[in-house]
Formats: sequence, structure tokens, C-alpha cells
Amino acid sequence: MEKARKTEYLNKKLYDAVRGVWRASKEKVKTIEYVLGVYNSLIVAVYKPSEWFACKEAKDRLPRQDIVLTPKTENRLFFVDERYEQGFPLDENEEFYIGKSIARLKLNQSAQNPITYLNPW
Repeated sequence: MEKARKTEYLNKKLYDAVRGVWRASKEKVKTIEYVLGVYNSLIVAVYKPSEWFACKEAKDRLPRQDIVLTPKTENRLFFVDERYEQGFPLDENEEFYIGKSIARLKLNQSAQNPITYLNPW
């Protein structure tokens, strides 16, 4: 039982870390189908955003309640994945990405923003 509780806790921490709060364009995020959590070039989490929020619009749904909003951060974005929050398993597309490496992708490794948009075309 203790192992299951620890896994649930770590999954929640991972979800909250991946879902925000990010400096991103509200228009650009509307086109995002999946958000991938990456660690050491491996995809360790996949989420499908149901909705995106600016921090100042949904303070009660922030990934962490200790986030202090300032004029610099109040317009940063975060998402909610309703399916994940309701405990549904990964769908076939989400499952496909888990464990895959992104090491061969040509990404700007020196970018200060930890967000990278990948388009399939």
C-alpha cells in the first residue's frame, strides 16, 4: 500500500511540474494536442490539455498553491488535463509516446524557456 501511495504522490508532482506555469502564447497553446514531460531526453509523462488558463484567471486551480503572482507571472499559463485528473488511463496515442527518446530531435538546448513546440508537419 505504501508503494502505491508514493507512486500516486510522485505522479501528482510530475503532473503539476509539467502543466505549468509557463511563459507561452495563449494563441499558440490552443493548437497543442499533447504536452510531453521529458527527463534526460526520455518522455516520462503525456498529458492532453483540456483547458489552458492564465494564472490570474484561475488562482484556485494553479499547479501549486505557493505560487506568488506578480505582474511578471500573472499572465503565465498552465493547463488542466481533465482525463488525467479523473483517473482515466492513457489513451492509445498518449501511451505511444511514453519511454520514447527525443535525443535525436534538433531542439534549441540553450533556450531559456523550457517549452518547445513540435509540429508534425
